[in-house]
Amino acid sequence: MFANTFRAFRHRDYFIFWCGLFLGHTGTLIQATAQSWLIFQLTNSPFYLGLEGLCLGSTRVLFSAFGGAVVDRADRKVIFVASQCAFILMALFLGVMTTLGAIRVWHLLAVSALTGFLVSFEQPVRQSILHQLVPRADLPNAVTLYQMVFNGSMLFGPSIGGMLIPLIDTQGCFFVATVGSLIVLVTIFMIRIPSVARPASPKSLTRDMIEGLHLAWNTPIFLALFAVLGVVTFCTKPYTQFMPVFARDILHVGAPGLGFLLMAPGAGAIFGGLTLASARRFPRPHRLLFFLAAGFGSAIILFAGSRSFALSLLLLFIAGGFQTTFLSFTATLLQIHADETNRGRVMSLFGLINRGLGPMGSFPFGLVATAIGASWTVAVCGLLTVGLVAYVVLYRSQLRRVRPIGEA
Repeated sequence: MFANTFRAFRHRDYFIFWCGLFLGHTGTLIQATAQSWLIFQLTNSPFYLGLEGLCLGSTRVLFSAFGGAVVDRADRKVIFVASQCAFILMALFLGVMTTLGAIRVWHLLAVSALTGFLVSFEQPVRQSILHQLVPRADLPNAVTLYQMVFNGSMLFGPSIGGMLIPLIDTQGCFFVATVGSLIVLVTIFMIRIPSVARPASPKSLTRDMIEGLHLAWNTPIFLALFAVLGVVTFCTKPYTQFMPVFARDILHVGAPGLGFLLMAPGAGAIFGGLTLASARRFPRPHRLLFFLAAGFGSAIILFAGSRSFALSLLLLFIAGGFQTTFLSFTATLLQIHADETNRGRVMSLFGLINRGLGPMGSFPFGLVATAIGASWTVAVCGLLTVGLVAYVVLYRSQLRRVRPIGEA
């Protein structure tokens, strides 16, 4: 089964790129775990957990189209280096302020908002250079392994963060995240990132942004994929924002338990990612997308009703497997149908929806959770996911006409 799973690792630059991002994102998740725990300690309210998601997501929504347009015309290595330097400074700032006892909720919210802004540029850079690090034949495998960085590292980041909080407190977690971003910065200088060929008559950034949005809206395959992705991310991503509530008030397992609850989807992500990376043949896209999204939503519904820590971990493991496979398959379809002239803008929209729209959903669902509780809110999220994805995938014609990946 795994004979061809890691075939993209045969290419030196991709292997270095992948290892750096894995270690760096593990540090980022340690920081995110510490931030959410610290916000809950300072406010004792799920509302502020949702507000943090709004701060992170709103800047991504506002600037993702602009970031994609910049990436399609600027030096990608410069953008990559600048964003990583900013991540290092922000993690260091949180660590110092927490150590001095001067940290306030608005500091944490401001860092989340600035993070969303920076990721609007960094994410399309990472996505757009993938096809330059491997041959086209290995691109689906490279995209799947890439998605495992961000979903599979949840196996280590949150659990390490949850275990480190009682030992070195939240400020120690912020300093660990600083080191992770430094590692990513070093690996950037170890790989070759080709410059983008500038057009003979360059257009304005505003024109490029509008063309990117026009392309996504008027290309049936892009519109259908973004619609399904939007439903899944908006309705199911917020469940991770409420994990401190499940850890402390529902399952009664504290900060160490929080780490394991956030770790379980990462373990499932590794299993799901390895399974998809090993595949050479794929079913028709609309069938696979519905199966994966419905499995993800159903697992979230069952998790919301669980009061057993062990059962909750199992359900989150299943959810993580479906989630990373869904995201990887969606990203692969987008990469295959995009070209060099628009890949940065297309993948910036993928990042906007995947990493921006999800946190945006945290705010309204945070208000709902304040009224009816976190458990019922997460169950509603899962039900909406299954119902809306069924409509988009099964009753819209665009995805049914897309050929399987091996034939694309």
